[in-house]
Amino acid sequence: MEARYVIQFLLIMIGICAGLNSSAQFNPHKIEQVDSLMAQKPKPLLILLSTDWCQYCDLQKNQLQKNEYFHNHKDEFYFIEFDAERKDPIDFMGKTYHFRPKGINTGIHELVTIFTGNQSLSYPFWILLDENFKPVFRHNGILNNKQINELILTISKSLTKNSS
Repeated sequence: MEARYVIQFLLIMIGICAGLNSSAQFNPHKIEQVDSLMAQKPKPLLILLSTDWCQYCDLQKNQLQKNEYFHNHKDEFYFIEFDAERKDPIDFMGKTYHFRPKGINTGIHELVTIFTGNQSLSYPFWILLDENFKPVFRHNGILNNKQINELILTISKSLTKNSS
């Protein structure tokens, strides 16, 4: 009889822990959703350009998953993770963009060039676009938690300023 209660207690604890863990997860929006999201409710777009092979990109993504400030303010902007080497065509702002090969098994998606403004590119690459798709911020490389929080604070301040 006592073993049954122990098992029930463990199952309840596992459920609670799983619920806490899943609430901390933050699933970014897909680039394909941006047009419809912006039509419903315009917000700034925070885009993280990365690749599958980039270890620094994985480090940055893990850091974001643990950043409470980022999670607490995620409703103020649309966060997009974009694989810079995606091979499928993407419709964005009424135009279709394609992957452009640069050699054997290498290349870059046209949207990356649009987002980076032809700046030199290293991964991860951050872009903040305002509600009108105008670039506000671009950054090559990893942002530390303090820099991420300052970026989010800037977004929050601009929203407050625009609503007044």
